[in-house]
Amino acid sequence: MAESTESTTASASSPPGASGTAVQPQPTWTPSQELGAKLVFGGIGCMVAVVFTNPVDVIKTRLQLQGEHHGGSAAHPHAQRALHPVAVQNPSPLVISVSASAPHSQPLTPPLAHTTGFRTAHSTVVVEGLAESAAMQSSPPKPTLRLLPLLRDIVRNEGPRVLLAGLAPAVLRESIYSTIRFGSYDLFKGLYSGMGAGLRGGEETSTMVKLGAGLTSGMVGSVIANPTDLIKVRLQAHSPSGKPRYHSIADACRSIYIEEGLPGLYRGVVPTAARAMVVTASQLASYDTTKHWLLGLKSSTGQRYFSEGYGVHFLASTIAGLVCSISTSPIDTVKVRYMNQQFNAQGKGNLYSSALDCVIKTMRNEGPLALYKGFLACWMRLGPHTLLSLMIFEKLRSLVGMNPV
Repeated sequence: MAESTESTTASASSPPGASGTAVQPQPTWTPSQELGAKLVFGGIGCMVAVVFTNPVDVIKTRLQLQGEHHGGSAAHPHAQRALHPVAVQNPSPLVISVSASAPHSQPLTPPLAHTTGFRTAHSTVVVEGLAESAAMQSSPPKPTLRLLPLLRDIVRNEGPRVLLAGLAPAVLRESIYSTIRFGSYDLFKGLYSGMGAGLRGGEETSTMVKLGAGLTSGMVGSVIANPTDLIKVRLQAHSPSGKPRYHSIADACRSIYIEEGLPGLYRGVVPTAARAMVVTASQLASYDTTKHWLLGLKSSTGQRYFSEGYGVHFLASTIAGLVCSISTSPIDTVKVRYMNQQFNAQGKGNLYSSALDCVIKTMRNEGPLALYKGFLACWMRLGPHTLLSLMIFEKLRSLVGMNPV
């Protein structure tokens, strides 16, 4: 017993590297403190990442909406909201047709400064050409599935600032959604593996446990953050009026609540949750698995090829970004299309009645590969996003002495 104590003391007091393994003192974390730190670190990493990847996200959203079938109508699904009666600044003379009970009605063409149309007891005055005037403000880009031509058309027609569309709700979304999914990943991994909720991180578990942890944490985070995702998608889509569909997050919440009720904020929650489950499971599970596989690679002499650090984090997160993009691109296309459509007062979508209906109509009208529209942009967004968020997450954990993923 004494020899064992002396051996332990000598081992603890020996300098790092004396036994081939550096001994780093770990701070004392309670399970709740560690969970809180992981939540904060996960949120910070993803919030930083989305700032850099938002321009690509705008392009991805536009690509996914290309060729969408509008039931034979050329009108944009949000044209009604865009052409809500407002003052028209410096319009060209508009033709006004007057229909009354008298048979001698005739068209009038006065140069109106602020007119959208009105109804009286004996006559109806309708401004013709208002839709044409508003549509001229911002014509949609020419349909194309090529990334650079679409980017050029969007910037030319709407200005460079359009690449920042939806950034505020995107950051807010990450502060909720990714905070939960990154921060609680180890928690669910511990629960599913039987190691307990106090899993310290870094423990090797089975692939099924990692997938289950990713599915659960992604679902919880996405359901809570769905309203912010909905607002982000609608702000990034093309607006016929040339102006953002909503002025702010608060305006979006108020408008959606008035027009669609409280359930309107949770439109598309099913495809959103499905996408988030697949994203988190494929992203974190593939990163976790790839990283530990790389760390386990040894030469014929038993020397490891990789050690914990930037190199292995970079390689693992790069692979995770590709796996994540391939597995989630079809679900993401369905989510974007379903969320972006107009809904009536009864909560029925004008284009799709459900996420499944969106899948069927998209494949029937545009072919199965339409579900992978914007895949390159999806990878260009998820790849760097995964790389930045996971490397920041790992670095913040190491700075406070917390075990890596």
